[in-house]
Amino acid sequence: MTDNKSSCKGNQSIERVYNYVKTYIHNNTMSPSVREICIGAGLKSTSSVHSYLRKLDEIGRIEYRPGMRRAIIIKDMDDVGNWDNNSQTDQDDSVSSADVTKLYCVGKITAGVPIYAHEDYSESYYVDKSIIGNSECFMLRVQGSSMINAHILDGDILIIRKQNYCNEGEIVAALVGDEATVKRFGRVNGTPFLFPENELFSPIPYYDENCKIMGKVIGLHRYTIN
Repeated sequence: MTDNKSSCKGNQSIERVYNYVKTYIHNNTMSPSVREICIGAGLKSTSSVHSYLRKLDEIGRIEYRPGMRRAIIIKDMDDVGNWDNNSQTDQDDSVSSADVTKLYCVGKITAGVPIYAHEDYSESYYVDKSIIGNSECFMLRVQGSSMINAHILDGDILIIRKQNYCNEGEIVAALVGDEATVKRFGRVNGTPFLFPENELFSPIPYYDENCKIMGKVIGLHRYTIN
């Protein structure tokens, strides 16, 4: 009886860890730290978190890389906010619901060397309102591979919440001169940079007179071919 109770309690804790990680990634476009999971899932020690993450990795629900910071991948969601491939493309304006809203993909943004910023409203998609809330949002298609370690791949479509500010560690769409790029915002010794998530690319210095935050990445869609 004691073993059954312990097993049940362990399974509940594993599920809490999984749900916390999945929600955190959805809301923050990156995975939580072990300490954040410990607090958020109501666990007593980080060693328990490591144990549950290893178990989730073993059963195939996540990809866990011990020793790497914020490197947890949820297997059944495309890194951040996600929605159904079949629910939004090439639909006309008559498609409406209280649960979805229409966003335009206004062009491409590079995950590599910045490319010239331009707008093209030829693509539109219906997106679950739970992803964007009441925010003003737009979409951009990724070109390049500089953000692959954040699971943002060439051809992905990003949902961008329009804002001209960000917090350290957030993934943003930014203008560098007249060129657009997606990078993680951060600082080194107080100096701001736009950081890639691929060791083959170099950070881009963020100068106020030449750079502008267009918005924060809050969602991602990836087409898959069956």
